[in-house]
Amino acid sequence: MTIIERIADEIARIFPKATIYTENQADGFNEPSFFIEKIDTSSAPEMFDRQYRKYAYQVIYFPDPDNPKTDMEQVEDYLLSGLLELKDYAPLRHIQVTQQEDNTLIYQFEIWGRFYPDKDEVKFNNEEVKGRLK
Repeated sequence: MTIIERIADEIARIFPKATIYTENQADGFNEPSFFIEKIDTSSAPEMFDRQYRKYAYQVIYFPDPDNPKTDMEQVEDYLLSGLLELKDYAPLRHIQVTQQEDNTLIYQFEIWGRFYPDKDEVKFNNEEVKGRLK
C-alpha cells in the first residue's frame, strides 16, 4: 500500500462520504473534495546500509462553495484532531494548515522513517590486477 493510499484511508475514516482524489482531474475537482499529492522526498544515508527519509505531502480541501470559510474551519479542526498518524505506519510531523485566498485549505505534513533499501551487491570475483603494491 502506498503512502498516498494510507493518507486516503485516514481521510475516508474521518470523512466517510468525502470524495478523495489522488490524481489531477482534467475537468477540475468536484466540491467539496480532497486532493492528495506528494510535495518532496529527501534521503540521507546512515550506518549499516540504512536510509533516513522524509516524505512531504499535502492534502488540499476544496470546500462547499455555498459557505467556504465555515466549511474550511470545520474541516481544519477535524484534520488537526484526526489526521495525526498513518495507522500502523508512522506519525505525521511538521503539520501546517493554511487557508488560501482562493478558498482552498492546505494541510501539509512530513512522514519520517528509516528504511533498509535492497542492494544489488557487487561481488568481487577473481580479478587480475596489473601492477604491484609498494
